[in-house]
Amino acid sequence: MRPEPGMKFLVSCTFKGATYNRCMTKRANGLILATIALTVIPMTAAVAGCGDQATESPEPTAPDTPADGVSAGCGSVRMTYYNSSDRRWCGFDRTSSILPDFVQRGMTVAIAEPWNGSSYSGDPGEACGECWQISTSFASELVMVHDLCPIEGNPICAGSHFHFDVSGEVADAIDGGGWLGEAAVKRVPCPVSGNIHVYITSRNQWGYMQLAFFNHRFPIRTVEYRASDSNEWLPMNRCLARWCLDEDMVTFAANGPGGMFRFTSAPGEMVESNAVLTADIAEGSDFDLGVQFADIPAEDGVCTFLPPTAVYDDEWGGIDGVRWEPNLWGDARLSESADGCADNSSACLVLTDFDGSGLHITYRHVFPKSDFSTLTLQARSSSGTGTVEIAPRSEDARCSNPPTFTLTGEWRTYTVDIAGSCPDVDWIHGFTISRTENVGNLYLDSMVLQ
Repeated sequence: MRPEPGMKFLVSCTFKGATYNRCMTKRANGLILATIALTVIPMTAAVAGCGDQATESPEPTAPDTPADGVSAGCGSVRMTYYNSSDRRWCGFDRTSSILPDFVQRGMTVAIAEPWNGSSYSGDPGEACGECWQISTSFASELVMVHDLCPIEGNPICAGSHFHFDVSGEVADAIDGGGWLGEAAVKRVPCPVSGNIHVYITSRNQWGYMQLAFFNHRFPIRTVEYRASDSNEWLPMNRCLARWCLDEDMVTFAANGPGGMFRFTSAPGEMVESNAVLTADIAEGSDFDLGVQFADIPAEDGVCTFLPPTAVYDDEWGGIDGVRWEPNLWGDARLSESADGCADNSSACLVLTDFDGSGLHITYRHVFPKSDFSTLTLQARSSSGTGTVEIAPRSEDARCSNPPTFTLTGEWRTYTVDIAGSCPDVDWIHGFTISRTENVGNLYLDSMVLQ
């Protein structure tokens, strides 16, 4: 009973001049700027200060309120997947030996555009390089944001639910055999080693630069620079996921003094680098900035994912795009009604002429039998006393010891013992309601796992 492929969301699209397919960018023609080799003047890197102009860094304090749709602790993320590549929208090469091992193994994601400002609600592009822990029923893995899933052409990334388009490598590690859907997720400080680096995306002899900073422990909120012969800090501007300098024609020009960088993290920590960028560091090179944000430990514990406990309770349980789903067979018809529901609830299920028919109710993927002990539901028949079997099921078949319940014309609560019904099954996919006698129309309400 594997569900039919239903994520019909990822279609070709364009965004800011790039062509997307399943959130995969293809190289597009663009402006090629003249370049010139420069030289690095090595200096000792410092966390704060330079000469007489030391700047005291504020203590990093993460905002109490994360971005809309993101939990401060363990939250929910919906997932699709695509085939990623080494250097994506964020501009850094995920195979770089500078990055943590899990990133080099391809454990990266494209973040839905509404959350492109990171979990700290910054400007678009701030999410690049942020780390998250994703937990499913099958595995828990660290991932890094490396790409963007744009709204245009991708309705699944338009903001109905916090969403990652994960790389194929991530999907293989966490999806348990081809089912991607919902997962538990929390933001974590990136477990990086070494320093923040910059990849020089493009530059020319007149001082223009486009840069991608990477290997930072927390998202970068602001970048400033100063000429090596000046004490004045000047802001760099975001240009989508990267940082651009296009008005200062002196500092980083071929004959300029070169410059240093100062960073403020999204949680508020400020660090300064004394490494001067000048001299033969060409476009396409990485440069060690000799500085890093403070090592703040992640909160203890791994998030636990559970399927939605409400199978049906006024509506099908789950999130947009990943819900419990009915699959009816036989001559019966399935509908929802607002009349005569249990406990005056706003909606319940009606299975018309259900005798001789059946209903599978399955989730997007299997889950451990131990996640829940019981399924409770309310049910009644339209024809007086009748019977129905309610069987938990694996992916392949109903469990071997399902209960049969006697129904009446009045709403009653029934409880299915999952472990007792499935002594030889470790993974559950859902439930099968069938093998009725003298039920007529079957009414169901408040189906809840506990």
